[in-house]
Formats: sequence, C-alpha cells, structure tokens
Amino acid sequence: MQALQNTARNLITISVLFLLAVASAHGQGTSLRAAVPFAFQAGTKPLPAGTYEFKLDLEHRYIVISGPTPGNTMVRILTLLGGGSSFTDASLVFDNFEGSHALAEVWVPGQEGALVKVTPKGHTHERMIAVVSGAAPNQSGKQIFERTCARCHGPQGQGNPAADKFFKTPVPRLDSAYVQGKSDAELKEIISHGKGMMDPVRIGQAQVQHLLDAGSVDAVIGYVRTFLQH
Repeated sequence: MQALQNTARNLITISVLFLLAVASAHGQGTSLRAAVPFAFQAGTKPLPAGTYEFKLDLEHRYIVISGPTPGNTMVRILTLLGGGSSFTDASLVFDNFEGSHALAEVWVPGQEGALVKVTPKGHTHERMIAVVSGAAPNQSGKQIFERTCARCHGPQGQGNPAADKFFKTPVPRLDSAYVQGKSDAELKEIISHGKGMMDPVRIGQAQVQHLLDAGSVDAVIGYVRTFLQH
C-alpha cells in the first residue's frame, strides 16, 4: 500500500470531461459518468475508449461499468481506500504500463476510494480529475466570481495592476465596452475553454480543481453583466 501511495505522487494528470451522476433511485450506490480517451482493461475485460458509467456497488463489493459495449462489466473491489489520500473527489485512477491502461481506483466525493487492481512496479498512475456538473450549485454568480475571477480581473471587473504586471499585459477589464460587447456565447466559450493566457475557469481546492458547470458559468456571466459602464 505504501508503494502505491508513493507511486501516486508521480501522477500524469489528464483533462477530461467528467460528469457526476446522482445516487440511484434505489439507493444502491453512486455512479460516475466519464469520457475515457483511451482503451483500458477493467478487471480481465478490455474496453475501448468511450463514455462509461462507473457505479460502486459496495454491498456486493463490485464496480459496475456500463458503456458503448453490450452488457455490464463487473470488476471486484479488492479493498476500500482512505486515510488522508488526496483522491477525495470524483476521480478515476489508471495504471499505465508501457502505454497500456488498466483501471486501478475509483474515488467518489464524500466516500472512500475503491481499489480494483494492484500493478507491479514499473508503471505510472494516471488520474482523471473530475469536471463535476454542479461543482458550485449553492453559490451565486458573485460568490463564484470572487473565488475564481476577482484575483486577476479585480473585485468589480476594473482590473488588477498586480495581474497586469504578472502577465506583462493588461488583463481585459470586464466593465469595458470590449468585454461587455461580447455575446453570452462568446463569454461562455472563454470561461469554459480559456483564451490566450487565460486558462479555463476552475473552482475547488488545491488538490482538485473542477471546471465550472453550465449553470455556474451562466451565473458568472450574469454577474459580469452588472459591471457594464454607464
């Protein structure tokens, strides 16, 4: 186990689209829906790249995987993981051995992780960080802006000289005609995917950063519109 924890420090982080599904109506577990960009081994079964749902069936100690291939894939949980790991939000961890991927761990917010494979030495861990739908569901556009945007754009969108100095160029003023003249669709594209030196807007803690869900993006845009100069 210690070897696994040491190996986990050398993660290759993959940016993927990742949606968190709610617990099933029958209360049989929590599921994650993920677009996996590579073929991978799940237990003894090879699966192609594609969009999959990973469901934790803790009662029977299985991961149930459904996706583009017919039927479900059942992968036995070897043990539950916890004890202070940084993998505390929605994540999948794959073992990469010479370009071949195998599902190793599944982590669900608010629960322990599930270990499904132990790979011998000579591999790396690749972690898919969740981009969670509803990453800030209880926060207003103003609250999200203050946590994500104000540092560079200023609390009222009027800029931050320290950010201008850091980037060696003026950061766009959000109260300007240039920014306010953009459509909501253009602003959504910039917030969601970034532009130039600006990365996509993320929210969360140091270890796990989530892209904003669509509702949060709309809320931020609505708040930015209040900066319009009169």
